[in-house]
Amino acid sequence: MQSTELGQRCLNTFTQLIPASGCVFYRIAAQLEPHDFLLQKMHSDMHERYLSQYRRVDPLQPRNCQLTGHSVVPLRLGMSAQDDLSNRRYDGFLQSYGVVDVVEVLAFEQGRPVAGISLLRGCDLGVFGPHELEQLQALQGMFELAVAPRLSSTPTLQLTSREWQVAELLRAGRSNKEIARQLGVGLPTIKTHLINLFRKVAVSNRTELVATLFL
Repeated sequence: MQSTELGQRCLNTFTQLIPASGCVFYRIAAQLEPHDFLLQKMHSDMHERYLSQYRRVDPLQPRNCQLTGHSVVPLRLGMSAQDDLSNRRYDGFLQSYGVVDVVEVLAFEQGRPVAGISLLRGCDLGVFGPHELEQLQALQGMFELAVAPRLSSTPTLQLTSREWQVAELLRAGRSNKEIARQLGVGLPTIKTHLINLFRKVAVSNRTELVATLFL
């Protein structure tokens, strides 16, 4: 089963049982970098801003979640382990899109997270309650059984977080100039990232790169 189909099925299962205003499925590389994002009911603008400006202050990124020792991590738990300045910046980002709560659910294989689901809620649904977090914990076991054996057996590419960002924007159809502007770097830097990506993924063009990484 392809990653996209697998992710879609997981998102559908979660949101049928636990209402969410938006959600994301993603894979997690060996360096604990999330990639291969599958969005559901979420504006692409929000995701692109997250990747380019707010990813590093996200208290629920895989590395932070793993440090909590939990596989279901609500936003308030993630924020308790991060400095106030980063939390305020990230909270402002969420509020600008009307998001009032987030929960991360991780699937592990041999102690390493290999996939995750983000569930986001707006004011209409409110924060996740204790009973819903218990339900998510029960779903996490099935999520892990469904995805861990498939994704852990997939060779993991040693890409940097910036290279994954470039690849994600290529997937969204952005030109080199648009990617440079989005990430706040020069055009030569983007060209260097592309050269490195082509070499690491063993492809010769953008189309092959996106197909290899995301299809």
